[in-house]
Amino acid sequence: MSKYLSEKLTMKDTWLGVWKTNPELFFVKYEEAAIPFVGILVEVTCKPRQSSSSCFKVTVSVAEPFSSNIANIPRDLVGEILEELEHSVPLLEVYPVEGQDPNIHDIALALEVVRFFYDFLWRDWDDEESCENYTALIEERINLWCDIQDGTIPGPIAQRFKKTLEKYKNKRVELIEYQSNIKEDPSAAEAVECWKKYYEIVMLCGLLKMWEDLRLRVHGPFFPRILRRRKGKRDFGKTITHIVAKVMTTEMVKDLSSDTLLQQHDDLDLALDSCYSGDTVVIFPGEYQAANLALLTDDIIIKGVGKREEIMITSEPSHDSFVVSKADNVKLMHLSLIQQGTVDGIVVVESGHMTLENCILKCEGTGVCVLTGAALTITDSEITGAQGAGVELYPGSMAILERNEIHHCNNLRTSDCSQSTLGGVNMKVLPAPKLKMTNNHIYNNNGYGVSILQPTEQFFIVAEDATNKGAASGDKKDETMLSKVMQNLNLEMNNNKIEANVKGDIRIVTS
Repeated sequence: MSKYLSEKLTMKDTWLGVWKTNPELFFVKYEEAAIPFVGILVEVTCKPRQSSSSCFKVTVSVAEPFSSNIANIPRDLVGEILEELEHSVPLLEVYPVEGQDPNIHDIALALEVVRFFYDFLWRDWDDEESCENYTALIEERINLWCDIQDGTIPGPIAQRFKKTLEKYKNKRVELIEYQSNIKEDPSAAEAVECWKKYYEIVMLCGLLKMWEDLRLRVHGPFFPRILRRRKGKRDFGKTITHIVAKVMTTEMVKDLSSDTLLQQHDDLDLALDSCYSGDTVVIFPGEYQAANLALLTDDIIIKGVGKREEIMITSEPSHDSFVVSKADNVKLMHLSLIQQGTVDGIVVVESGHMTLENCILKCEGTGVCVLTGAALTITDSEITGAQGAGVELYPGSMAILERNEIHHCNNLRTSDCSQSTLGGVNMKVLPAPKLKMTNNHIYNNNGYGVSILQPTEQFFIVAEDATNKGAASGDKKDETMLSKVMQNLNLEMNNNKIEANVKGDIRIVTS
């Protein structure tokens, strides 16, 4: 990359550009959303001699007439900052202005290529990789970038990857700065802090490598998030019914038996934290948040009393997860789950079995995800708004869907949704998941109503042409193919209404 950029820079020694830099150079306090960068029109002189293209510096001076994206920034302040920097700034922070010599266009293009390389393709650990493996690594990273661009990876999941990459880079800079501030032999405390920062970087590096491995990634690495143990049953063997309401009245408990043990909470998080296996959490109308919904390990029932629309549980935007379970048998009933900002599935079943009954799931990230070996039953519920599939079945999972509405899913926030086949229900079949669907209404999804991703070498079924939007829509060939897939998969579909989905009703995708 250094050689490539150096050759381009020899085309023209001086040119006009906009220096875009961090506002922290100029302002003590500022709003990041209002001022993402400070831009100054500068005259650039190129004489790069550094070995790494990411470290190229150029000499700049303020161009006449003075111009900036910040209308009231004092020219004297800009001059002072450049004096402190000895008029030397990173080349990759400078963007050539259009309308100059044609050679400047080639320099601008080269700079974009190098920025793309360092932003998306280069990792700090790449120096340790062998040359034989490096081409494959670059291909995987380009595939990852393409999957983000075309919407194969839903928007919120892509955001999590970008945040992870940014966090890795920041942690690495933190470690380098911390080490450089240690003047003599490090003390024990300083050595421990160095190791702590180092291992944080190693963990983030491992997670990024998971993203890059297509066999592990799928739609972003859903690694186990629940690390706490199950409590099991109470020592004295009794179960408790937890009432969640601001004030408890006798009317609320009139239908419970006289020997029911009760505990009242005004906070759903506290109620969940107090639960042991066998307990029931009864929620009365109101709006709640609960981080402990992402830590369901014990076999409990969580149910609303009243209209499901009036029992609203919203996610905490700063958290990755909303509802995550690895309990053997957990049930959620008569609730509205409203996802706000979290990027994992609105519900993720890591292991065990989860039942959703008469619930509304308003997704903002991905939909319901059932991981390998886990099981899910959804009845009389509504799933809408997911930026991926409404229900995502991972290989070897099991699901029963009865009398549900799944609509307006695959709302990807990308420039090109045409590549994506996700929609209402998506299955990955190596090994085959088990799915039973009865009396569901799947409609108005931006992808297909049901998409089945299956490997050709296992099922020996030829996929129909990708341009045929009437997949499995009634002709004899499609019916035969669908019948074979349903036999090979443990897939049972009865009396479902699948209609008005943008790409088609059912799509069989081979990979």
